[in-house]
Amino acid sequence: MGRRETEATRRRRAELARYRQGPNGKWESNAKKAIARRAKQKSWRIGPLLASCRAKKAAQDASNLKAARRLAQALRTVADEASLQGLISELDSLSVNAKLLRRTLIPKLLREVSPQFPQLKSKVSPLIAKWRSIFVRETAAKEQKQGSPAREQGATLPIMRRPQRSSSSSSSSSSSSSSRSSSCRVSSPRLPGLALSAFNAPCSRKPLKQRRITSFLRL
Repeated sequence: MGRRETEATRRRRAELARYRQGPNGKWESNAKKAIARRAKQKSWRIGPLLASCRAKKAAQDASNLKAARRLAQALRTVADEASLQGLISELDSLSVNAKLLRRTLIPKLLREVSPQFPQLKSKVSPLIAKWRSIFVRETAAKEQKQGSPAREQGATLPIMRRPQRSSSSSSSSSSSSSSRSSSCRVSSPRLPGLALSAFNAPCSRKPLKQRRITSFLRL
């Protein structure tokens, strides 16, 4: 008599069969299994690799922010044309993004100090234009990614309508019926004064801080 198979043996045999069988239902060779095994082993390192890339980018952003703040402080105390020309060269080689421009306000500082040295206008204008392009592009990409929730919410707000008054039953009815029908008219509910002021209030202007941040976008 042959050896009796237990439930555990059958499960193990089925597990090995699934392992030796490919996604298409056919048996795979050892070479194909080795390729799949190597790909699986290499994919284990993707997580730590992404984490190291994020840490490296964060360190680079912190270094750029520190350099931008140093240059911003130098722009506030610049006294001669040679110093400003050196600062412009450093600012041109600095890697910037929208967040850095918003936090340091170096475009605004450069625009404020540039009228004192009109000879450097040909170098200041292209630099500010480059920063403006970077700021607009990254801001538009961020708004597109977020889907501009404020605009979507405003577009989906329901419109409040006043209930229509019911007309009289007939023009040929008697005065008693017309008075009765007029008494049965639906009275429109009054909105609170706060709600009316909220609907009738003019649009608020852009905050002063936001106008100050984006002032460099206007040439």
